Amino acid sequence: MGRLTETKVSEKYLTTIPKPVRNFLDLAEGDTVEWHVVDGEIILRLSDEE
Repeated sequence: MGRLTETKVSEKYLTTIPKPVRNFLDLAEGDTVEWHVVDGEIILRLSDEE
């Protein structure tokens, strides 16, 4: 999969998960996501743990 979109980081280091990514991962409010670094790239996954 290629690049979907981009976001900016706020002065508090926050960013919004873009709607195309939320839709692709089927994210809902309150879901937990995992951040991984693999070969210098960031991977965002929906967490299996609840």
